[in-house]
Amino acid sequence: MDDLVPICCFCSKVRDDKGVELGQGSWVDLNIYAGSRQLPLKHGFVFSHGDCSDCIAHYGERMVAHRAKRFWESLKERGRSLLAEAGGRQRGEK
Repeated sequence: MDDLVPICCFCSKVRDDKGVELGQGSWVDLNIYAGSRQLPLKHGFVFSHGDCSDCIAHYGERMVAHRAKRFWESLKERGRSLLAEAGGRQRGEK
């Protein structure tokens, strides 16, 4: 089994870090990656999520705006539910 292979969640390109510093490799098609490593496509790749630089440039602004809003909304909601589960008590109250 090969190491973890970062794959872009938008375009499905993979990052080839062979021979370069980890995280600095180029994003290539999976077929090219497998061919350069002389691996069959049925090889047991283990993929990890990622975002290639082309997709970040294209989708970046929309992702940042959406994630920031959703993150804070979900964090506030989780805080409210935790307080409700604790009976509305704040830290230090008995």
